[in-house]
Formats: sequence, structure tokens, C-alpha cells
Amino acid sequence: MSPVESVPVAVLNCIDDYVELLYDDIPEKIKGSALILQLARNPDNLIELARNEALLSALSRVLREEWKRSIELSTNIVYTFFCFSTYIEFHSVIIQYKIGSLCMDVIDYELKRYDQWKERVEGKKQLLTPDKNELPKSRIPEPKRRPKSGTWAVADVNLQKSRSLVSSYHEDLCNASDEYLSKNDEEQMKRKLKTLSKRQEQLLRVAFYMLLNIADNIKVEEKMHKKDIVGLLIGAMERHSNIDLLILIVSFLQKLSIFIENKNTMASKGIVEKLAPLLDSPNADLVNVTLKLLFNLTFDTKLRNKMVKINLLPKFIQFTSDDKHINLAMKILYHLSMDDRVKLMFTQSDCVKLLTDMLLLNVNSESSIDSGPGTTDVLLAVCVNLAWNERAAQQMAAEGRLRELLARAFRHRNAMLMKLVRNLSHHSQTKPLFVEFVGDIAGAVTSGEASEEFVIECLGTLSNILSLSNNIDVYAVVERYNLIPCIMKILDPSNKVDPELVLEGVVAAGALACDERAADALVAARGGDALVALLRLRQADDDHVLQTAFAFRQLLSHPRAADHLVTRTEAPAYLIDLMQDKNVEIRKMCDSCLDIISQMENEWAARIKVERFRCHNGQWLAVVETLGCESGAGDAADELPPYLSADYLTTHRLTTADSQTSLNDDSDSFSGEADSNRINSRNTSDCHTDEMYGTMDSFTEKPLEDNALSTNDDLKTLA
Repeated sequence: MSPVESVPVAVLNCIDDYVELLYDDIPEKIKGSALILQLARNPDNLIELARNEALLSALSRVLREEWKRSIELSTNIVYTFFCFSTYIEFHSVIIQYKIGSLCMDVIDYELKRYDQWKERVEGKKQLLTPDKNELPKSRIPEPKRRPKSGTWAVADVNLQKSRSLVSSYHEDLCNASDEYLSKNDEEQMKRKLKTLSKRQEQLLRVAFYMLLNIADNIKVEEKMHKKDIVGLLIGAMERHSNIDLLILIVSFLQKLSIFIENKNTMASKGIVEKLAPLLDSPNADLVNVTLKLLFNLTFDTKLRNKMVKINLLPKFIQFTSDDKHINLAMKILYHLSMDDRVKLMFTQSDCVKLLTDMLLLNVNSESSIDSGPGTTDVLLAVCVNLAWNERAAQQMAAEGRLRELLARAFRHRNAMLMKLVRNLSHHSQTKPLFVEFVGDIAGAVTSGEASEEFVIECLGTLSNILSLSNNIDVYAVVERYNLIPCIMKILDPSNKVDPELVLEGVVAAGALACDERAADALVAARGGDALVALLRLRQADDDHVLQTAFAFRQLLSHPRAADHLVTRTEAPAYLIDLMQDKNVEIRKMCDSCLDIISQMENEWAARIKVERFRCHNGQWLAVVETLGCESGAGDAADELPPYLSADYLTTHRLTTADSQTSLNDDSDSFSGEADSNRINSRNTSDCHTDEMYGTMDSFTEKPLEDNALSTNDDLKTLA
């Protein structure tokens, strides 16, 4: 891109003479532009050049009018403005003379012209003459001084003469005969095409570089998007011969990809398929910038799926063994590992074992200076995602890797590494491997030496593996490691504990309650009262409510614990209130608990039956009242009776629009309105229960008819 070697050394004091050369023939214009370029490449001269309005006007005019006639002339002028673009203070100069828009037109024309050259040489089809329509005149100010010749007419005559004399390789290619060419002619045409291609790539590179510099302005970038800058870059990217040009193009695309409009345009033009061959390049810089662009694109789910579809996953895994690309490769793999379908693809090779071994070798071995996550952190995050897949979990835990993971987790007190271990403990196939480590995990929970984040993961792991089906004596673990006081400390509402740790404490209480002796010990320590108190405080949290209901269900499965929970706590009242919750999982768990309570010999059995009758038949009563009001409006002889018959009620099910919505609404109650309704209903549960107690007598004084309310099983059928 340097000016021709024959050009003498430029002097700033002779700038007016160089400008005069821009009004002569093409050779003189090339010489003048090359001299001006020499001056512009020295940063010390840019301020003086930027103040020379005649110079800038002449350069912009020549570029606008003559760029089709000489690639070398266009390159010199665009390179001059590129020198201005390297400093943000001079961006206004480029914008004022509309050089950016003109460069995009130049790029578009050159790409089309190259395609025509290539088709001509390869003989695919007859060359189409370039578009003769001149580009629309832009509103660039005209030069404010006349040429030395004195009249514009003389300049026009010289222009016509230069046009008749100029001959270029482009004309040789366009004027080639359609007849059969000899082998020598063919080789000569290919050499000319190669020469033209190199010159054109110089022009494209300096033009794209200038556009990249001025794209720091968001408004300028929006204008580029409207003129399809992405299409021009992707079109130029197909020329794989110039590595420097490819690096520049992919870097430009990476910058543009942070905006969704540009990303969508790239997706529509098949950007992933076009980037795939670049990953095989021997140039490490090109591969690195390509991975950066692909990482930006992986935030889009469809583009991630496209990468998997064209089998880029093995290439990304391969880059994990390269120190230059491992960080980017890990970030891309992290995004891909979020898809459950892709998790399974990781297990089809030795990738999971390789990643686990890499993790074991690098845990806490690097100290990241940057603000962002280090390579080991991203690697650990990838393994945490993969551990949710049962097959991947088996590969991670096999061959003694689980022991190594636990050893490093406890040695470094690494919460993220313990989260990985916890995910491994979710699967039935890997749970037996944890039996020998129960004591270590329980000891970490009760020691009080670890951080709160580490205790959360240890407690979650312990809850997963403490089960009778895992051949573990739960009560022996509880007794030896004094787990009940530790859990009660977490469940104490007066202690300011992290809500996530409180949730894990509730889960642990439910896990311990699977054993009868452990459940009795938990109830004796007033664990039931603590669960109810926490439920009152955190009733807006669906996860907490569901886990508390499960803990109640576990306690109710043991006679002594169930009797204490029903007779000495308010758990039944809350379970009755939750029977109408909008979360379907909470409703199911509460129904299971109420079924057990209703079968016990206590006063709650009758109250549950009454409340279920109200819940399931309240909608029926509303329909009956509505029909009764409508029938009383007229005195027609054939009007309906005020109440439906018992036979009709036993064979039909009537619901209003509102009731149908409430019965079929299985969505989780995460909305603010739902939470507030639940809070209001639970806060008034005591009053509601008193009303229920008061009205129960009115139901029990008069026996209920068999067709109105039968056994408990019939109520479950109505639900």
C-alpha cells in the first residue's frame, strides 16, 4: 500500500504543487496522491493537512470521479484518509467529505468487478460489462481554486485526453476475445487477474480499515448497517488468499456482531458456514479472531445449533489443547454445554474425561489478573453444566476421578468444585460412589470452618446421598456428626442466614426425615415448629414452600413425628391453605400430606373433609345461585327449577369460565399478584381456620347426603 517507489520524497511546503497535480492526467494524479500520502503517513503533518480545505476537496473530488479508472489512485487517496481515521479528532474530516459512504460504494464495485474478472478467466460465462451508471454525485464541496491552466475547459480537455490514453489490465480482461484462447493467452490472463487481485486487495484492506476506525461512532455504524456493510464484509471474506485482509474482515465482523441487527444479518447470510473453513487456517491470529466472532455468535441459540449441526464441536474441543485458543474454546464450549441435547454429544468421545483430567490438573493453579474469569473457571463451569447429564456424570466420576475431585474441593475449599460434586450426586447411578465420603461431607457441614457458599454445596450433596436406598444408616450419621443442632441453627428464624442456605436446610430436614429415628429427633428438637415459622416468613418463595411441604410429607410418614406435627404445630392449617395454591406441584404435595392427616384419628380429619368439600363444590354453588337468579326473573310456565336435581349433579359437571380457568391453571405462581394473594391468604389463615371451625357444626349437625359428599376417595376424584 505504499506509494510507488519512483515518487520523490514529499515536502510539506510544496503541498500546493502536489494539489495542482490532482488536476492533470491520471499518471500525474497518481504521483500527486502518492506525495500527499507520504505527508499524511507522518502524524506530525495531519493537523496542517486537515486545515487545508483545498487539499481535502481536491482529494475527495478525484476519488469520487476517478476511482473506477485507477486502483492505484484510489488506494493512495483512501490510504490518505485512513491516516486521518487513526485519530478520533480527525473523524469529522472524513464524515464532512462523505468518504465513508464513497468507500463502501468503491468496495461494492470492486467486489463485483472481481467476480466478473474471475468468471471471464475461468470461462464460466461471458463477461458482463461493468455498470456504466456513475455513482450519484455526493454533496462534497467542490474545490475553491482553479487549476493553473486558468480555465475549467482546458482541464476538461485534458481529462478527455487522459481517458482515451489510459489502458489497464481491467480493459485487457474486458476486451479479451470470446474465441478460443491459446494456453499461453490463458496463462497470461490468469497472471493479469492475480496482479489485479493483489492491487484490489490492498484497496479493500485500507478501505475496510478506515471504515473500522470511524465505526466507533454509533451513528456512523448505523449508516453502515443500512448500506449493508455486513454483506460487503462477508462477500470479501470469500477471498482466502490474503490472510491480513481476512483478519481485518473477521475483526470488523466481530465488532459489528455485538448489535442484534448486524448479528441477524450475519445469520441470514450463513456466517457460521463461511467461518468454518477459517478454523483450519495455519495462521494462529486468524483462528483466534474467528473464535472471538464465533463466541459472540454463540449467544444466539439458533446459531449455536447451527455450529453443532455442521460439526464444529470436535474442532472446539481440539482447540482446548492449544494454549493460544484454550480460553476462547472453553467459553464457546460453555455456551454449547447449556443445551441438554449437546451435553449428550460431549459423551460420544473422550471429551468429558479429557475435560475432567484438565480440571484436576489446573484447580487453583492459576491466579487470574484480569477482571474476567480465567480459563480454569470457565473449564469448571463447563464441567458443572455437563454433570447434569447422567452419562457425562458417570464418565466424570469413574476411574477414581470422584475421589480426586472431592480431595481438591476440600483442600482448597472451592465452592464451585463442590457444586460440580453436588451435581454428580443427583444421579442414581453415581450415588453409591458417595457412600464412603458421607463422613467427610457431613463433617464439612458441621465443622463451622468452611465458607457459607461451600457449606451450601456440601449440605446439598449430603441431602442427595442420605437415603435408605443408598444403604446408609442415616441416624448413625446424624448422631455421629451432630447434624440436628446444625440444621436447627440454620432453620432458626431469628438467625440472619442466607436464604439459599435456609432452603438447603429445609431440603436437608426432608432428607433426614426419611429415617424414623432421625425424624423423631428432628421433631423433638422442635424442627416442625421451625419449618412452620419459616413457612410464614418465606411463603412468597415457591421453592421454599414446596420443599417445606415435602419435609412435612416425610415427617408424616412416621407415627410419632406425624402426631407431634399435627397436634402441636400449625402445619395442617397451612397445608389446607396451600391446597388452593396456583403452583401445581405445591398442590399435589399438600394433597398427599392432607390424605395422610385425614386418615389419622384426630379432629383435623373432619375439618379437612369439610374444607375439601368447600373447595370442590364452591364453584357448583356459584353456578346454582346464578341459575336460580336467572330463573326467578320471569314467570314462564316452562322455567327451570331454582336448583338442579341431584341426579343431574351426579352425571354432569358444570363450571363457569372463571372456575374452568382456575381448575386448569397449572402455571407456577411467580407473578407478584399471585405472591401477594398467597401472602394475604396465609396471613389470615388463623382467622380463616376459626371461621371454618365455627361453620363446621352446621355441617355436622345435619348428616350429609350420600350423593352430595361421599368418601374421601370421591373427593379426590372431584379434584
